[in-house]
Amino acid sequence: MGDYKLRALLCILGLFFSTFSAYAEEPVKKLRFFNLDLHISVIADVRNIFEEQGHEVVDWSISGHTWVFGKGRAPVDVVNQNTWMNLTPEMCDQFYEHYKEYLSQFDGFIVTHTPAFALLYEKLNKPIIIVNSTRYEQPFTQSPEKWKWLNSCLKKGVEEKKIFFVSNNKGDQKYLQQQAGIESEHIPSLCLYTNATYTGSRDGFIVRCPFMDALKRGISCQNLIQNDQLPSPHSWQELYAFKGIVHFPYNISTMSVFEQYSANVPLFFPSKDFLRTLCAIYPDNILSQLSFFQIFHLNPPSTPEDLNNIQDRKSLNCWIDSADFYDVENMPYIQYFDSFDHLEELLLTTDCNAISQKMREHNEKRKQLVVEKWQKILSQIGAP
Repeated sequence: MGDYKLRALLCILGLFFSTFSAYAEEPVKKLRFFNLDLHISVIADVRNIFEEQGHEVVDWSISGHTWVFGKGRAPVDVVNQNTWMNLTPEMCDQFYEHYKEYLSQFDGFIVTHTPAFALLYEKLNKPIIIVNSTRYEQPFTQSPEKWKWLNSCLKKGVEEKKIFFVSNNKGDQKYLQQQAGIESEHIPSLCLYTNATYTGSRDGFIVRCPFMDALKRGISCQNLIQNDQLPSPHSWQELYAFKGIVHFPYNISTMSVFEQYSANVPLFFPSKDFLRTLCAIYPDNILSQLSFFQIFHLNPPSTPEDLNNIQDRKSLNCWIDSADFYDVENMPYIQYFDSFDHLEELLLTTDCNAISQKMREHNEKRKQLVVEKWQKILSQIGAP
């Protein structure tokens, strides 16, 4: 090969490797998010996922449960634990004026509980990620005008691609669509922030049952341990040392169930038919928090199939069908019982270690799918 051709080849190779090197070393854009929150677990889940991707989340919690994570309640002016229930446009303006210099340093905002807090950031004109986890309209259930204000602002933000809506359960996904006409991406919570996993090293099953006397009359198994009999406080790892957890749910989606499932804890729930039976017998205990109309003892809407009308059979069935614990794609291997007798049979015969191993294998795929969905959301607001 002549000197000219050799020099040309070396030049081409040098250009190729320099270009490749520059591309390989190009830093991934790291985003900084701010959050003001009423629910410690939802934002803890999002923060855990985002920080694994190299992003930063600063969260100010005004929840009364910050002690669970060894934190104190954040001192916040204008909108705090004493004022948020009375949120108004004027308060949003005051919050903006008070914190705009501080908030302007962030690339975007995360809103979990409650989505109404998205109204605080409207004037900052930056991306807002909303994680819809518990009936999005709070605290406006009893104020139709404010509810309309919320719907209008949220729809406008979505249309302008400034608000990115995620629902962590299919029930709230349907509720948001019905009440606000907004579609959202379903991304289940992982709750890997517990850093705890199932061992099954202790005898007995934890039961979360508000009608324990009736349960004891229908079941003779002596291995049931009521959750409130555990030491307080107790760690997630202590809880996951038992053989499994029996649930009689008050809602179709709770963060504790996400925590337990991701920790590979065998879970036992009433079948759909048995849940309907229990709901009819114990309406104050079973599925008692499907709607803020229930919680505030309000007359339900008369609109047919309105999901706030729990007395409507179709509405109730829609909630039940949307429950996390019946979502066999996201949460397979949950054990369902058709009666108290059937529950006792399951507790005596289920191979909990085998169930936990299947959950562990599924959770690896589940985490990958959830992370990929979040990466897609982040890519839309500037993160590669």
